[in-house]
Amino acid sequence: MATESTLSPPAPLDLGRMEMEAKETAKKHIANLLQRPEQLERVDQYKRRISRKKASVDTMLKTAVQSQLDGVRTGLNQLQSALQDVYEIKQRLGEVDDAYKSISPLHTKLMDLKKENTRYCQLASAMENLKHIFTAPEIVRKTEELISEGKLLQAHKHLSDLEQSRDDLMFELYKQPQQSPTDNNTLEKYFRDVINLSEQLGKQLWVIIQRTLMSVRREPTLIVTALRIIEREERTDEFYLKRKAQTGFIPPGRPKKWREKCFSILEESICSRIEGNQFEDRSINKMWLVRHLEVTRQLMLEDLKVVKQMLPPIFPPQYNIVKKYVQMYHRALASHFQEMIQQGLEGNEIVTLLQWVGIYNSPELMRHPALDFDTKEYGPLLENSAIDELQNQYLKTMKLNIMEWTKNSLTQDQKDWYKEEHPDADGDGYYSTSLPVIIFQMMEQNLQVAQMIGEDMVKKVIELFTDELSHYAKEYKGAIQSYRDRHLQDRSEPKFYLHYMIANTNNCISFGEYMTQLRKRYFKEELDNKDEFCIRKDRFQTLTDEFNRIGSFGANCILEEVFIDLKNIKCFEELMTKQWQQSSHPVEVICATWNDYSVDFVHLKPVFHTIVVEEGQRKVLQEYLKALLSKKLSFKTYEERKIAAEKICKESEQMGALFHKYTNKTEPMQLPITEDMFQVLPMLAEVLRLRDSSMMSLELTGLVTKYPDMRPEQLVNLLMCRGDLSRADARQIVSDTIGEDDPQKKRPLGIFTEIPS
Repeated sequence: MATESTLSPPAPLDLGRMEMEAKETAKKHIANLLQRPEQLERVDQYKRRISRKKASVDTMLKTAVQSQLDGVRTGLNQLQSALQDVYEIKQRLGEVDDAYKSISPLHTKLMDLKKENTRYCQLASAMENLKHIFTAPEIVRKTEELISEGKLLQAHKHLSDLEQSRDDLMFELYKQPQQSPTDNNTLEKYFRDVINLSEQLGKQLWVIIQRTLMSVRREPTLIVTALRIIEREERTDEFYLKRKAQTGFIPPGRPKKWREKCFSILEESICSRIEGNQFEDRSINKMWLVRHLEVTRQLMLEDLKVVKQMLPPIFPPQYNIVKKYVQMYHRALASHFQEMIQQGLEGNEIVTLLQWVGIYNSPELMRHPALDFDTKEYGPLLENSAIDELQNQYLKTMKLNIMEWTKNSLTQDQKDWYKEEHPDADGDGYYSTSLPVIIFQMMEQNLQVAQMIGEDMVKKVIELFTDELSHYAKEYKGAIQSYRDRHLQDRSEPKFYLHYMIANTNNCISFGEYMTQLRKRYFKEELDNKDEFCIRKDRFQTLTDEFNRIGSFGANCILEEVFIDLKNIKCFEELMTKQWQQSSHPVEVICATWNDYSVDFVHLKPVFHTIVVEEGQRKVLQEYLKALLSKKLSFKTYEERKIAAEKICKESEQMGALFHKYTNKTEPMQLPITEDMFQVLPMLAEVLRLRDSSMMSLELTGLVTKYPDMRPEQLVNLLMCRGDLSRADARQIVSDTIGEDDPQKKRPLGIFTEIPS
């Protein structure tokens, strides 16, 4: 049912129903307008308004109906005209069909005429080229003469005529329904000299193109002639390529692509020019690469100036010859450098090449005011991977050289340590050897070379130096250790052991100062930004600290000499003995020995001079305290105790004045000496001198307050020296004063912690 209703035609308009609906709508509209009594007064107004609307709608309907009627009338007229045209076309097609049927037999009748016409066309073409066919050998001979005489334009005209005759004949053969291989072979054989002529002419052109930069200054017309011939051949190539797309035929030897060949010859000449200026190799001259690259740079400047100034007026605009020439030079250089890298470069040759690559885009070459070429669009001259590989190879070679250099320098310097003469002194009288100078000169030379490459290489070289110097520092310390051990086996050898130990100790200061200068000179920006510089700072500071430790070791070896002599004399063993009570010999020997050695100590640089003086008085004080607290001497009377206490105070002043004297001789730049360490001796002497033991606790309290590192056992030993107290009483006094000794208790470090119990 739904399908039927869908397919059934629409019902006709129900005008009666529509009229009733309209009346109902009108009633409702009037009812809405006349709801109140006062609205009746406007009935006439409403009536006129509705009348106007009705008149307007009637007019619009009439206009629409009229328009539709006009359109229908026009359409009917056009349909009538189209129908008439269809009738006429049908009639004409019938006439054409009848005519075609009537002339169909003519095809068979005119077949002979068609064949005769084909033969006539071939004959006409042959007659047109007949003069070239019969005179081909003569034209070939004449063309050869013209080529040998350099009359290239005339030669090319004859060659073009011969090629055109040959190509036309071949094309006629190609169009034949049945092609004859014999005819083609005969034709190719007859015109084989034409191909040879083309090759001969091409060779002359390539010689001219190859000498472009030379010819453009002397005979630019030669280049113009060559380019005219090349462009003619390009147009001929283009013609035959279009014909091939239409017919499938192309003559032998086409396309010649002489324009492409022209650029190829130019690039080959550039490559030959670059390779040809290498006059030497490594076996003849170590500076071969420097000379080769400098000659290349000068040639490029000269060539590119000529290219920029003289070639644009000669070459056609579409050649874009300047840009093309720069690009070819760029490619040729890149290829040449890659070949040299593959053959292998050594040492400074790598630096020379990288430096040249660095100036390639600088005012020294491509950015020269007379050139100002931008080569960025052609890519890098050397890829980053190749540059990184060269830099790594150079750094690897440099590392081996540094290792060998430092090793040889240290070996040579060690030989100097056994000389029978003093080491050299600088203007301030400080001893030193040539080792730091040799190492630093080697570093500076390599850094100057690295600067030629760039800042990145400089930083890599410096990092390499710091790493290698770190290894070298260990070897240097080992050499000093061996030097010391050998001397201890026989202290008479080497004769100037102390002086060279002083020199090596000063060397460590020189190493540290140089590393500081190096850091400030090359890493100033990083120094300003500590966060970014922390890694590098650690590298430099660690190395400086390493040499400072070696210097401290040297200072200890120097000080060791003094105390070996003092122990051999046994002056420390005499302290706090009966002999000591009767004589001031031990302290006088200590002062005299120190005075003797101080003559040599003045050759120490201030930093380590301070360390030696400070450590010397500390060791002397340790030995004195060790003797005082070792219970070697016990006094029987107060008078003995008093005399001994006064002697201790006197010797304290004597030793303090000794070291203070040498402290004052140090320069203001050196580290400050600590306060007089010998002040502890008078305080210990007061414990011995105190008559009333009831005040002992107060005295001990002041002593422990001043020196909290004193151990209870040391205080007991000090009290036992008085001779008027038993060990039990001494322990009781100490216990009452500072409490019981707690082994777990941590005590501060000081002079007393360095004295064994």
